[in-house]
Amino acid sequence: MPTWDDVTDLARRLPGAELGAAHEGSPAWYAGRHAFARYREDAGRQIVQLWSGDMDLAAQLAGRRDTFVRVDTFDFRVSVWGWLDRLGRRELAEMMLDSYRVRGGVRRAERVDEATYFAGT
Repeated sequence: MPTWDDVTDLARRLPGAELGAAHEGSPAWYAGRHAFARYREDAGRQIVQLWSGDMDLAAQLAGRRDTFVRVDTFDFRVSVWGWLDRLGRRELAEMMLDSYRVRGGVRRAERVDEATYFAGT
């Protein structure tokens, strides 16, 4: 059962990732000028907002509304909100890496050492 601390641990493994604040002040991890992992909360439960380039993600996650409470599909990306206490650490790591790649760009993504990133997940 991951928490925001797990998000932080995984984000720190990504080249150039920086902790900052979203427009309303919540913690968010950035790849360049774009957030790739953002903290949200509802009734004391932690939610992570991530992004994906998989434009079919809403359909893939349709049967998992108990975990993914919001999926917004835009022209070029998908925003997904997931309860951290419902995700496995490996799934969180995979989704964060996807988000980092989508939000941070190709050059930044090419510098990720996946073996190191996924170690211990």
